[in-house]
Amino acid sequence: MLPPSGQVIAQNVRWQTFLSRNDWEHVEWVDGWVVKMPGVELMHDRLNSFLRILLTALLQAAGIDGKLFQDPVLVRLKNVNVGRAPDLMLFMPDNDAVFEHNVVIGSPDLIIEIVSPQGERRDRVEKFCEYERAGVLEYWILDYQFREAAFYQLEEGLYHRAPLDQNGMYVSCVLPLLRFEPAMLWRETLPTLREILALVETMVRDSAAE
Repeated sequence: MLPPSGQVIAQNVRWQTFLSRNDWEHVEWVDGWVVKMPGVELMHDRLNSFLRILLTALLQAAGIDGKLFQDPVLVRLKNVNVGRAPDLMLFMPDNDAVFEHNVVIGSPDLIIEIVSPQGERRDRVEKFCEYERAGVLEYWILDYQFREAAFYQLEEGLYHRAPLDQNGMYVSCVLPLLRFEPAMLWRETLPTLREILALVETMVRDSAAE
């Protein structure tokens, strides 16, 4: 097996051994390989923070007891021999995942990855295939360098890129309340907390009116 993308710092490491190490930081485990993840740029961090606040506010406003985690929380995916740390991952209330300390055993309903420099292959090829095989229902790949948002939804075991609706909005399949214009992600100044709460209120109101 070829090594995964990124800086490999160890190989032939068992999963339990990997979990027991406390001297490795910001790493993922891929079938015995231990891979160091790249540092996070400021735009990456800002976008991740915005999305976490948006999703948290929407779940609370809708009374949905979903669980939202971010890197460095690891997920040990179903049917795939990897332990990844997605930028964001959402587990809906009926998900049967098991939560243990800083690891989740199971497959998230939604994963969001923000592409890092030199991380194209990892997010667009390796993780794409892993998340598809693991049955992750929805996968977003957000590339702030090129201002590209690709949304994939699982249909009959395969990812299909989801189109925007007639108003240019993306509508989540996992959380249908969540609908927004992707161009919002590339604003020089991302929405403030007040703007996020107003956006969430609009999402909830529009959903109730349907």
